[in-house]
Amino acid sequence: MKYVVSTLLTLATLALFLLSFGALIETNLWWVRMTDFPRLQYLIALIAVLALIAISRTVSRKLRMVLVALGALAIGYNTLKLFPYLPQSNTPQFACEADQKFVLMVANVKKGNRNANDLIRLVEEQSPDLFLALETDEWWDAELAALDSQMPHKAQRITGGFFGMHLFSRLPISETEVIFPVEQDAPAILTNVEMPSGDSVHFMGLHPRPPHPGQSSTGRDAQLMWAALKSRDSDLPVLVAGDLNAVPWETSIERLQRVGGFIDPREKFGYKPTYDAHSWWMSWPLDQILHQPELAVANFEVLPEWGSDHYPIKVEMCNTATDMEPPQLRKDDIAEAEQDIHLAIRSAVDQR
Repeated sequence: MKYVVSTLLTLATLALFLLSFGALIETNLWWVRMTDFPRLQYLIALIAVLALIAISRTVSRKLRMVLVALGALAIGYNTLKLFPYLPQSNTPQFACEADQKFVLMVANVKKGNRNANDLIRLVEEQSPDLFLALETDEWWDAELAALDSQMPHKAQRITGGFFGMHLFSRLPISETEVIFPVEQDAPAILTNVEMPSGDSVHFMGLHPRPPHPGQSSTGRDAQLMWAALKSRDSDLPVLVAGDLNAVPWETSIERLQRVGGFIDPREKFGYKPTYDAHSWWMSWPLDQILHQPELAVANFEVLPEWGSDHYPIKVEMCNTATDMEPPQLRKDDIAEAEQDIHLAIRSAVDQR
């Protein structure tokens, strides 16, 4: 029995150590990329395992020292990844003119979900100026038409799969495009949103394909890099929103921020998980908004569960400069972004 307990604790520590550092491997393999998601879960599990090792009499002193050292390294690394997303007490305090404010709400509806009434009720309660719905299909198109009278400006694309999207707006929109970036079959909505002041913001709604069995992260990363490079050339401040199928501390999101000059409001408002609304242990922030420094976030809120596997998010934005700085561009970032796009386009052509 002592041998079994010692072996289990050793294997648990080694597994958590390897998983914690797995995402450092340069690869697009789906299972490696997804090791980046459960950082908080690794941290909790490592603390629990090290506590058991500390009180266990079945682990030799020499082995205990090795396991504690490995566990401590992994705890330190996961803490380093998660630390920027601790909620801060000094949440933004700034003046924002009424005609420079707008509210954005994002909801992944889950394609097979048929609980439209609760979502429509939630949208009406929150009264956003912009509402982005993801995973919409023909059924959701018909149901969400109930919002047309309140939010008359609209852009949409139904794909027949899991990547349909609808954008509803109370504010006028212009130069709207619904396109398929970098040869991928997941669309993106691009539009200019005009605020009551007359100023405009460029909005990008994204929902790239996630890494999962049979699908690498190539397409997802390429769409994120496409958005980053396109944002660099924008004459208007850019706001990116959607289910990015990536967590904020992933390499792809960090490069998206550096290349596009984006700021993550979670660095002020905290971890705020949005997936999975039906699981007690799968809890990480997949639904995101990122903004350039000409914009600021007054409030970031995760809304109640209503039937989807994603919690909706609601963000109060202001067309005023933030006091936060985007991360600095690194030497190879542009080349790496272009390489990601090239790989995705080549892969898409090869599959035809």
